[in-house]
Amino acid sequence: MPAEKAKFFILWLLKPFYSNDKQYWKVVLLCFMAAATFWFLNALNKTYTNIRTSYPIQFVYDEKKLIPLKPLPEEVDINVTGKGWKMLRKSLMLNVRPAEIMVYSLPRQSYLTGSALRPSISGVLDGLQLNFVLTDTIHFRFDRRLRRKIPLAVDSAAIKTAANTVIASPIAITPDSIVFDGPASMVSKLPSPFQVKLPITNIDRSFKRFVPVEFGNSDLVKANVPEVEVSFAVSPLIWEEKMVVPVVLNAPEGAPLQLQPPLVSIRYGYRQSNAAAITPEQFGLTLNYANLNPVDSTVAVEVARKPVQVHQLILKPNRVKILPALPAL
Repeated sequence: MPAEKAKFFILWLLKPFYSNDKQYWKVVLLCFMAAATFWFLNALNKTYTNIRTSYPIQFVYDEKKLIPLKPLPEEVDINVTGKGWKMLRKSLMLNVRPAEIMVYSLPRQSYLTGSALRPSISGVLDGLQLNFVLTDTIHFRFDRRLRRKIPLAVDSAAIKTAANTVIASPIAITPDSIVFDGPASMVSKLPSPFQVKLPITNIDRSFKRFVPVEFGNSDLVKANVPEVEVSFAVSPLIWEEKMVVPVVLNAPEGAPLQLQPPLVSIRYGYRQSNAAAITPEQFGLTLNYANLNPVDSTVAVEVARKPVQVHQLILKPNRVKILPALPAL
């Protein structure tokens, strides 16, 4: 019996919604809309207390003189009291003016407490009462902005050309300098001249291409150009061989010596354009007796002098024995 009464009550409650009359449903919809609007307007006219919300902040500084070293905080959490209308406008970020934090010079400290932010936030809360700032501390780091022009260079010794080739002209860089812009603590540490690194090796022909300018902290330090053009000529080498007598240095006085072997072969490479004749007298090879290896009585051969047009050379052997001379028969 109780179940039948409950069923009857539910059917009676749902009976109005079984109508097929379109006009009826329009009236029902309008009633719902009117009730919702009334409820919404009534809620907006109420005063709400101890509401937690976030509020935007903005650092104001001279971007030509200062630069932040990390992303600046953009909002803080606050507790406010106010009308529903004001709360809605704040939630939708309609005509909300951020609280400005003025930075006139390089700050001595890298943080601000919530209490220090209160005056800036209170001055822009239109229609809202600031109870307190929930964010305990905001952190930031600024540095002096520096623009520095640095000449560019390419380390020719670091350029890897193909076998039997050599760089045959001055290395040209366009532009020949670059302007770095960023925090003074980083820009001031960049080397001068700034070395440009070639991304390829085994270069066997004349080189002319754009090369990227690579440096650290590129998220903060910027260059006025992303790449430069590097060009130079590459020429093949001509190889020849000469026999040269090495000179012994720091030898003991009055002790005749003999070398094994007495001559050292110098195989040298020079550019085809440097066609001037090369003679053995233009080379100077030395043996420092002070560096004698007592185990095998050998000394490393050192090149003391070579013709300016020679770019590569190979010594054979690269160590020579120094022995006491045999008495004459």
